[in-house]
Amino acid sequence: MVTSRRGTRRLLLDAPPLQSFAELMSFTRWARSLGEVPGGRVVRQELRAAGPEESSQLRLAEGSAVHWVLRLRTLAGRPVMVERTSYPPLVGALVSRMPPDTVSVSEALEHEGVLLADADHTVDLVLADQEDAALLGCAVGQALLRERRRSTDPAGVPVEWSDDRYLPGTVAFTVHNSVASNALTRHRAEP
Repeated sequence: MVTSRRGTRRLLLDAPPLQSFAELMSFTRWARSLGEVPGGRVVRQELRAAGPEESSQLRLAEGSAVHWVLRLRTLAGRPVMVERTSYPPLVGALVSRMPPDTVSVSEALEHEGVLLADADHTVDLVLADQEDAALLGCAVGQALLRERRRSTDPAGVPVEWSDDRYLPGTVAFTVHNSVASNALTRHRAEP
């Protein structure tokens, strides 16, 4: 949060916790790196037919089965993010057997031999729908920071496609650029 008065410079009052792109692979690892207590609970999960976006992101035929999970993520018991994640069948079978309060799905998958090696991230804003509002305790239509992520294993096979929605002020993302390497690309926002 920034404040200013006429004739004075802007003053930083408070900053949301930063999350580097390297930590975007795991909410739990990011939270722990800040000394926070991460939490999560499954609100709903189902085996369903993949829609066009899920099919494309997971490289499955449209209509293929995916395991879809809606999770509420917390920091110190406070709701901060809603995750909507789709998994291909083999990974989904592992996720479906996890307890609903599993704190880190990515760590549990690693224990099963499923490694998340790479991810593509898109960060934008989205307006809270009724489900977001009910879970996060915010108003319908409130702007949320959205991070969409496709994670792949070391062979480049998709492991998950996720749509994560954060309350404002709970997270900020950082990007490092250099003349030697620039992984950041700009895209026109999708409606």
